[in-house]
Amino acid sequence: MTILQTADWFYPSQMGGPSNAIYWQAKAMTRAGHRMITVATSRDLPAAVSLDQWIDMDCGRVIYTKNPHFYVPVNHIWYALSVMRLADVVHINSLFYPSSIVLVAAAKLMGKPLVWSPHGELSPSALVYRPRLKKVLLRLFRMVSNGLVFHATSAAETDYIRQQFGAKVVVHAIPNRMEIPPVAQRNANKYLLFIGRLHPIKAIDQLIEALSESTVFRESDYTLTIAGPGSNNYLSYLHERTTVLNLSRKVNFVGTIQGDQKEQLYADAYLTILPSHAENFGNVVIESLAQGTPVVASTGTPWQLLESERAGHWVANKPAELRRIIDLYLQMPAEAYQLYRQRAARLARRTFDVHANVGQWEQLYRDAAQRTLSRRLL
Repeated sequence: MTILQTADWFYPSQMGGPSNAIYWQAKAMTRAGHRMITVATSRDLPAAVSLDQWIDMDCGRVIYTKNPHFYVPVNHIWYALSVMRLADVVHINSLFYPSSIVLVAAAKLMGKPLVWSPHGELSPSALVYRPRLKKVLLRLFRMVSNGLVFHATSAAETDYIRQQFGAKVVVHAIPNRMEIPPVAQRNANKYLLFIGRLHPIKAIDQLIEALSESTVFRESDYTLTIAGPGSNNYLSYLHERTTVLNLSRKVNFVGTIQGDQKEQLYADAYLTILPSHAENFGNVVIESLAQGTPVVASTGTPWQLLESERAGHWVANKPAELRRIIDLYLQMPAEAYQLYRQRAARLARRTFDVHANVGQWEQLYRDAAQRTLSRRLL
């Protein structure tokens, strides 16, 4: 089977979890014997990555397109159209990226089976940004959505898709998975970790507020490490809050961390915290669990599993509630904490190994192809 997929961000870009999730899924499909073609943009790539030329990678053939502007993706569209005829299935990642509606329309005109992944763009917290434009675009999307298959990463995202496109729309729920890395040799350090894109929807300010209210944290040797790319405005705001709350010596901003350094950062951390107002998934949770580090995730994320598996906690992202659970960990007996680490590592390997679960993606693409064939025969 030949799959053409498009991505606004794609590995080695680290601008959000989907850039890695889409790569891992393509790599698993390639290893399973399928032909993957990925058309991506050049957003947030290392300077050494070649642009506007096809590259053979372990995830199939990839081209990183250079465009006049990120939101004017003319080359992105051109390269995708140039190879679309080769595809058995077309998979569009992102709803609101400008190329998506053009490529969805083109795939339908060519009669190609189509899969569309919103990657969190339909959550209520995401729709509050530029709401008028998104309402107009959603009306347009509904006009071309008949007959395609949606992909959701959680039950909540399935609900969001059906709220926008109707109860009868076909949705396959497949959680993000990853290629589970080797466990790094842990050098235990006294820091709590936030890692991810620095954006208001991540509610990092709520986490800083919670730590400012924690006497246990203030009087301990623990610090907070904040890693990831972000806008200057929100980053400046976070720096301002740490200063106002007298936490400058307790909060460290380390920028984007990748590769083995990122795995080591997870492994050495005492606790990873994801306080987001909303997440359709949250790849950082799997990445942290894979290194045996328990996670506190907000109820704006689909991570109830942390509670049932006793690999972390799932709590409201109000400062008082975050403070309560952070204090619980900081005062936890060593033996109890080690059990959390053991359960975290087991959960990641049992449930979130992309290669062990590639059959779900194969079934999704077969279903999309079969539905298109059935419509042709009617």
